[in-house]
Amino acid sequence: MSFVPGHSVLCERSREWISLRLDGELSELAEKMLESHLARCAACRTFESDVELTSRLVRTAPLERPEHPIALPRGRRRMLFRPVGAVAATVAAVALGFAAFFNLPSSGTLAAPNSDLTLQRGMRAALLRPGSELPPPGAQQM
Repeated sequence: MSFVPGHSVLCERSREWISLRLDGELSELAEKMLESHLARCAACRTFESDVELTSRLVRTAPLERPEHPIALPRGRRRMLFRPVGAVAATVAAVALGFAAFFNLPSSGTLAAPNSDLTLQRGMRAALLRPGSELPPPGAQQM
């Protein structure tokens, strides 16, 4: 979008809204604001009628087959995305490494024999061992 001298920012925004309305993507609030602006701005009303006409002509024009198939060069495109993919993978690996490092429990939490984590591990181990019973509440686990 380029700014045209003599047009306000509201005119530029209204012209975007005109395009959205033609595609059925304009919200109700923006629709009301657009209608208010069009009631006061002759230049935007002219723009709207021109865009509607052009859009209608393009949408109703018969489809034509090109004489030659359209082929995009593949070699350069692949080379462009390989370094970007490698950089993205490196950034993701570094971010995961930092996240894992900062989410490690502190050494004090693991060393405390009466911590909730230690008790939970002991109870889980007791449940998984065949024929064993749960330790009584308040019993220490090693």
